[in-house]
Amino acid sequence: MKKSYSLMTLILLISSSMILTAFAQEQVAQTVYVHEGDLNGTLLSGVQVAGQEAAGNGFEGITDSNGVVAISGQPGLWQFTFAKEGYNPLSVSYNVTKTGEGAVYLEKAASSQASQGQVAQTIYVHEGDLNGTLLSGVQVAGQDAAGNGFEGITDSNGVAVVSGQPGTWQFTFAKDGYNPLSLSYNVTETGEGAVYLLPASGSQEQVEPSQQYQQQT
Repeated sequence: MKKSYSLMTLILLISSSMILTAFAQEQVAQTVYVHEGDLNGTLLSGVQVAGQEAAGNGFEGITDSNGVVAISGQPGLWQFTFAKEGYNPLSVSYNVTKTGEGAVYLEKAASSQASQGQVAQTIYVHEGDLNGTLLSGVQVAGQDAAGNGFEGITDSNGVAVVSGQPGTWQFTFAKDGYNPLSLSYNVTETGEGAVYLLPASGSQEQVEPSQQYQQQT
């Protein structure tokens, strides 16, 4: 006897076929280990992991206390981004064809800056002249040769340390009760220097920057 199907039954059969086809495209999972510095480095927790799997669906996660995150999606070419404060972000593409494991590493942002050849300047701020009392609480600000700003304040010993790209730096020094000082100085390597501030009640005559900034030997 020939079977007959209602329209509703046919719709259900077609829908079931589509569902089975979707399930046939099995998802895969990728467990990712995120290290510091290199693939033998310490595992990093709190790394933000995001991207897209092969079907264009987004994913996101965060590494746990063991530096591990697991994500899933359709097999194929996946796009990953890894980010954590204090580290250089990383973007990679990887062909994920089956459930498995992988590993990446992040480099510290400070390491990147060091590789660009930053230098530091230790500055002693005196009162009146370069033999005067060292002044604490002096605001030190300016720009390095690359145009990046820096700032600091002299400690109880009248010393402040600032760093940046080598070349001509712009400095400003300010403290209540003293005339502010602005000068330019060619900082080519890590070293020391000295300036002095004049009390505001003293002479208002400007002194040439070369007379007010002395490199320590």
